[in-house]
Amino acid sequence: MKIDENNIFTVLTIGASLLLLVLAVGGLLLVSRSFAAGVVAGGLLAIANCHWLHAILRRAMRLPARQAVRFAQLRYLLRLAIIAVLVSLLILYVHVGIFGLILGLSVPVITIMAVTVYMATTHGG
Repeated sequence: MKIDENNIFTVLTIGASLLLLVLAVGGLLLVSRSFAAGVVAGGLLAIANCHWLHAILRRAMRLPARQAVRFAQLRYLLRLAIIAVLVSLLILYVHVGIFGLILGLSVPVITIMAVTVYMATTHGG
């Protein structure tokens, strides 16, 4: 499959979902349920966050410049606050493994780096 600006977000979403599945199963088999739960919770939260950010930026691009800045800033703060609350709840009340949670939250970053390396090596980057 050729990766370009038309399908990059889909490729990243599918890649992150597959990586999340591999890490969750590996965590369950090799570490613990708590670790795997942390990976799943963090990964789902991070992937959802990427989709939320994508939607915000697409909406902001259709607004006048001044309004777009304020729109994006307010939603950035709201997103950050909601993620902070959810991560806190996952750690304090759900008792997911913190290291698994950190790994799960890193899934989109790992996927972006992998796709970047792939594109640089296959497209002469």
